[in-house]
Amino acid sequence: MDVSEIKTAFGAYYENSGQNMKRILGMLSQGLVTPGICTPVKTDDTVFKLGQLTIGNIVQSFQKGWTPKNAAAFTPNELRLYQFKVDEEINPDDIEATWLGFLGGAGVDRKDWPLIKFLIEYPELGYLSKINSDMELNEYGKGIYVAPTPGVAGDTGKSMNGLIKLLQTGVEAQTINSINIQPLNATSIFDQVELFADGISEVYQSVKMNICMSPKWHRLYLRDKRAAGFFTLQTAGEVTNGVDFTPQQVIALPSLSGTDVIFASPQTNILHLTKKGTNKTNIKIEEYRRNVSFMCDWWEGIGFGIDAAVWTNIQKVTS
Repeated sequence: MDVSEIKTAFGAYYENSGQNMKRILGMLSQGLVTPGICTPVKTDDTVFKLGQLTIGNIVQSFQKGWTPKNAAAFTPNELRLYQFKVDEEINPDDIEATWLGFLGGAGVDRKDWPLIKFLIEYPELGYLSKINSDMELNEYGKGIYVAPTPGVAGDTGKSMNGLIKLLQTGVEAQTINSINIQPLNATSIFDQVELFADGISEVYQSVKMNICMSPKWHRLYLRDKRAAGFFTLQTAGEVTNGVDFTPQQVIALPSLSGTDVIFASPQTNILHLTKKGTNKTNIKIEEYRRNVSFMCDWWEGIGFGIDAAVWTNIQKVTS
């Protein structure tokens, strides 16, 4: 635990000058958003297996002879769950002879000091908040799985294949629908979103979907819609996130921050898979030789039940 700057600025000693937890500040952390657009699935599997039924055209003109088309087919779809963990260790004695000494304790058991609960639970600052932020900003959207190197701490953002990787893989395999709306532009994003909605297949046009994009493009969509003069009649000046004459709505996903990716699919088709999900917020605390360790591990994954019911502006990479 790095407290070197505290020691340099405030001294390597503890002096009670009325300091408390309210004086420890931090930037806001990102909460979970992406799981809220998904259908939750709890499972004991590490690979969630689905079967898809497709039936081709079967109607034909009548004739006396037997002419079956053999149109029915079942295809497999496997959605992977990834195992995550948190391994952290501190020496609580690091803070005792510092300005942070008020977080120490009188007992021999360091794991019972106020510092420990503070590190885990303190709003916006603790480990629990940071887990949610890491998942939302680094894993759910932009994650690209890289197998861990034994004995080396893995990089955040390389623990699972997130939405963008799944979308690109599906577009390359031509299993996910790609809609070309050209590079996003702040002065035309309103028209581009309508073009995207028009690109959804007719049979799904009446199905309510979220058209997901980064918070930046969501904000620019509303501004461009405002510039086009679209306001609600009930509240002067209010611009809704709906796509006119469709059941679709535009929503902001922090997991897509910093990208130009747009995608849409029925919520029932976007699956958030969890195994031992409660372990993510059940951090185990162990003390050994005055060091305190924090640990938890769980499984998660995101995937699409049917690729053909997914639409994105991601284009196939041309060689």
